[in-house]
Amino acid sequence: YYNVGGKEGVVFWVDETGKHGKIVSMDQTELQWCTDDEYNKELTGIATDSSNGLNNLRSIMKIDDWRNRYPAFAWCADHGDGWYLPAIDELKELMLNDEVHSKVNGTLEQKRGSVMYSMGDFKWYWSSTEYDEWCAWYVVMGDGYTSSTYRSTNRYVRAVSAF
Repeated sequence: YYNVGGKEGVVFWVDETGKHGKIVSMDQTELQWCTDDEYNKELTGIATDSSNGLNNLRSIMKIDDWRNRYPAFAWCADHGDGWYLPAIDELKELMLNDEVHSKVNGTLEQKRGSVMYSMGDFKWYWSSTEYDEWCAWYVVMGDGYTSSTYRSTNRYVRAVSAF
């Protein structure tokens, strides 16, 4: 459990020093990656980082009216400074590593946060990593499958932040 300076979450990754890592938010929601109006626009090459979602958020933030046009990104950023929609590799570490997923959910439950869906639930979580001009990557909790789908589709969203 991490609660420093008002930033609250559950640790899911720590670097080799043990002093820096990543946390996941205590809550989740279900939103579009982008709105229907944005779906048909070519975004290819903007949010392509597969290992650092903060880089993808910074790219999205350069788009006019991004908060209204990219709801999943805005929801994550609204958690405060440094919060973002995780990239696909960050999401896979959080959702598909059984040991990490189990420990994070145990802490979320203990601290009265919203637990993440588990294998077999067949719920989909967005990553911030685009696949092509129409789709973005997501993780399916039903079978651990990663794939892409239309960005205007509602999927579950968790915010991530580094410390």
